[in-house]
Amino acid sequence: MHPSSWTARHRRGRTGAVVASLAAAVALVGLAPPAAAQPEPARQRGPVVLRVIDGDTVEVRGDGRVIPDGAVARVRLLEIDAPERGACFSREATARTAELLPIGSRLRTERDVELKDRYDRYLLYVWNERDVFVNESLVRSGHATSVLFEPNDKYAKTMNAAQAAARQAGAGLWSACPAR
Repeated sequence: MHPSSWTARHRRGRTGAVVASLAAAVALVGLAPPAAAQPEPARQRGPVVLRVIDGDTVEVRGDGRVIPDGAVARVRLLEIDAPERGACFSREATARTAELLPIGSRLRTERDVELKDRYDRYLLYVWNERDVFVNESLVRSGHATSVLFEPNDKYAKTMNAAQAAARQAGAGLWSACPAR
């Protein structure tokens, strides 16, 4: 066998393999949807804050997970109790909730056993866009107290520990309100 004939056959074989590989790649690219049909990045999900009603209640627009999509609903933060309007430290509690949950921001929510209370409010644990557990944060800073309404008790230990720390430090209402 002449060396030049072997080289020619070898090149033809390699060329054929390269052509076959290119053809397969072109076929795969042809199967991929055009760039315009690619799925859009997932939009941020979670209810949107519409307004802060008081230190432990907010109004939101649902995203279809817990609260129906587009529905306007009130959310009562579970396992906490903030001072009512006109009570000692109520303005500060409402202002702190507004700082943690600005209008237009999205929430991550978690439900417990009972979804709604007798006032038709959604009973939820709430995290803000910075992943702060808002219910616990309000208790730890002394803007709310821990309260248990069974059977919703998923974070009772967390809330009780936050309240003990706030009380010991004299945080918020624990020093501002003489009746505490």
